Amino acid sequence: MRRKKPQSAPHQERILSDGLLGTIFHLWVLYRGKIRITLIRNLALLTHALLTLFQGARGGNGFLSQAALARCLPLGSSPKGREQRLSRFLENPRLTPEILIPLQIALVLGIQAAGSVPLILDQTTIRGIQTLLIGALFQGRVLPVAFSCFTHAGIRKSQNILEHALILTVMSCFPVESRPLLIMDRGYARVALLEKLRREGIPFLVRAKAKVIVYYQGKPRLLGRFTVQPGQRRRYQVLSHSQKKEPLDLIVFRGKGYQETWYLLVPRGFPLTTKEIVDLYAKRMSIEQGFRDWKTHLGVRGLVFRTPDPAPRLTRLLLAFSLSYLICLALGATEAAEKVRAFVEIPRRKPRHGTTRTLSALTIGILRLSLPPFASKAKREIGKILTVLAKGKGVIAYGASPP
Repeated sequence: MRRKKPQSAPHQERILSDGLLGTIFHLWVLYRGKIRITLIRNLALLTHALLTLFQGARGGNGFLSQAALARCLPLGSSPKGREQRLSRFLENPRLTPEILIPLQIALVLGIQAAGSVPLILDQTTIRGIQTLLIGALFQGRVLPVAFSCFTHAGIRKSQNILEHALILTVMSCFPVESRPLLIMDRGYARVALLEKLRREGIPFLVRAKAKVIVYYQGKPRLLGRFTVQPGQRRRYQVLSHSQKKEPLDLIVFRGKGYQETWYLLVPRGFPLTTKEIVDLYAKRMSIEQGFRDWKTHLGVRGLVFRTPDPAPRLTRLLLAFSLSYLICLALGATEAAEKVRAFVEIPRRKPRHGTTRTLSALTIGILRLSLPPFASKAKREIGKILTVLAKGKGVIAYGASPP
């Protein structure tokens, strides 16, 4: 029996030129000046494979695996050949994800991105790999515009330097006069970081711990000693350090039924009202829901990298994963998605957090791809979404407005 010859490059290009995969490929090609065309091809193949997996059961209690990804690569090669293709891509040192941050920002916010949409910074752990994520709010979730994966053993200097470098890389993509507000949790309330952000013209909103000391009316005072009644908000002018004396506005808030009081810090004279600042920080929890989407609903927690340094492999995989996630959220946020919601959703009897909905935009987007009555139209709409992204408008401008 004659052995089947491997596919030639022209044949692979014909596969890439067909339908959905071709559209994804051409979207990635827009950034070909910064990345090799072969890597762009692999990113398109991997994005297509992820969308295929999201449509059905993944096996292994819903965990995502490299073997499943390899099987769904739209290639005519053998299973072993697909696994080798995926492995070579994940190990390729030429693909440095940091250079794709401007593209990710353009896909989410548009080419003419300004600071009107706040960005959220947080950290999670995926199979022991630390992952820093900066993202924009959309439909109760956070769309990633930048991420950096690392292990504590692999850090050369400090995690603080990695965090600051990621922030600078993202903010350098915006005009200096219209940089977005950066929302951060308690782990980032460091005087050194806040001072750097102020000098660099980066507006910030950060929550601090109750045991942090500030200087109010010239005297040191624990944040925990600033008290308010439930439902009340108060604003103070404080200094963050006895020597550096970083000028800040302190917003103290405790919602009804909250177990803890919020101590929010913003630069002195921040133009938003106290209520607007509290409402913005309340949206920070969207990033926790996004992490849950990635780990549980889409199975990222099942990934296993059997290499001494798994962080670069995870970062490269997340490049394609973030585009797939963006597409699914966009599918669940359009007017056509409301028909699917009416078909599958059982609303709550009493509103919760101001809504009776029980299914997220992500769930609706995946159901549009998987349910036979809606699948063909959903796949056609993916082409429309990618066309909008290719024009530089960003997914924020597509479909329904964020709630």
